[in-house]
Amino acid sequence: MNRLLGLILSSALLYPTLAWGQQAFQAEPQALFKNYDAYNVPYRIPAITTTKKGHIIAVADRRYCGFDIGFGKIDIVARTSKNNGRTWSADTVIQRGTGVNGADDCGYGDAALVADRQSKRVLCMSVTGSTPYIKGTRAQPNRIARWYSPDGGRSWTAAEDVTDAFYTLLPNTRTMFIGSGRIMQSRVVKKDRYYRLYCSVLTRTQMDEKDIACNYVLYSDDFGQTWSVLGGTTLDGKDSPCIDGDEPKTEELPNGDVVLSSRKWYGRFFNIYHFNNLSINQEQGKWGSCVASHDVEGGIRVGANSCNGEIMLVNATEVGSKRPVKLMLQSLPLGEGRRDVGFWYKEIIPNGIYSPLAFADNWTRGLQVCATTSAYSTMTLQKDGRIGFFYEGQEKDNGYDMIYVPLTIAEITGGRYR
Repeated sequence: MNRLLGLILSSALLYPTLAWGQQAFQAEPQALFKNYDAYNVPYRIPAITTTKKGHIIAVADRRYCGFDIGFGKIDIVARTSKNNGRTWSADTVIQRGTGVNGADDCGYGDAALVADRQSKRVLCMSVTGSTPYIKGTRAQPNRIARWYSPDGGRSWTAAEDVTDAFYTLLPNTRTMFIGSGRIMQSRVVKKDRYYRLYCSVLTRTQMDEKDIACNYVLYSDDFGQTWSVLGGTTLDGKDSPCIDGDEPKTEELPNGDVVLSSRKWYGRFFNIYHFNNLSINQEQGKWGSCVASHDVEGGIRVGANSCNGEIMLVNATEVGSKRPVKLMLQSLPLGEGRRDVGFWYKEIIPNGIYSPLAFADNWTRGLQVCATTSAYSTMTLQKDGRIGFFYEGQEKDNGYDMIYVPLTIAEITGGRYR
């Protein structure tokens, strides 16, 4: 029978302190997948993770159909670095779409990725099938696939269609998909072999005879084999932690509470799930009231864009005082429209209990990584302590390159922290 084995680990293990870096980039950005390369197709949707051994796996959609899932053939492709991003392997197809119209495996896209911190296993989940998200119905849904690497990304299993298991969790939902990029692995909750996984989904849910966008957070205590809804009660949309949210991400506060960060115009939606007593019960708690960051003085506010980004907690040191701190990073486009991808950051009280309103306040704008058209972004903590930042950037008007650059906390925060 499952029991709670994980306690809060040492700060050094959970949030490795990042190495000092100067203000200029220490490494040049690299286009890991270049738009209209030898395959003559566009790429989209970055996902990235770091394995227990320290290898970095970066994946993206190779969109033969030129569009999202539901419009034809898409493969999920990967490249791996064994030396903290200095060099990368040739690209490998880790899940291949058939391109057969109407087939459940017509295409795979919008991958979400996590490497287990205690084993060689890596989990990848994606959208699959022939139905566009917005047109999905319970009879013909936007489908969900799952597959694993048992050896740190060297080989991958065949995709399993897990659509029914996910839609059973949310019976009033007609269509859904998991937010792409990074699946979050808990640093606090462990049951049996694995630390808990958190992911979040975007749904279209029937509520009061209306079709509305909702977010829910899901969790798994067996590394993605089975999932449950975090804080779900009615499952009819009214209990959604973020009504009208778009593509969502999750992160964990140092005390084990869960953050939902959801895409919206001009900033992010934030909500927090607070556990009643995590050391006794790892399910019972309550969501707060969702807050729009740009409505809060001192909150995240960007230009007129709505785009997917990433949220991640890391350890750092304040340069002047040499005080150890925990920083929450949020990436997203900073400019008017999808351009100027960069960071916001916020110091987190180590064991503080945050309301959504308190979490949405007191952010600082950080490094602008890109000065051109740019969109989705994600990140991973590398073995060398840098942030492996993976984003969509555009040099020409024919689509996005999938660009990787390693960054230090000093670069991200303008030298305030390291």
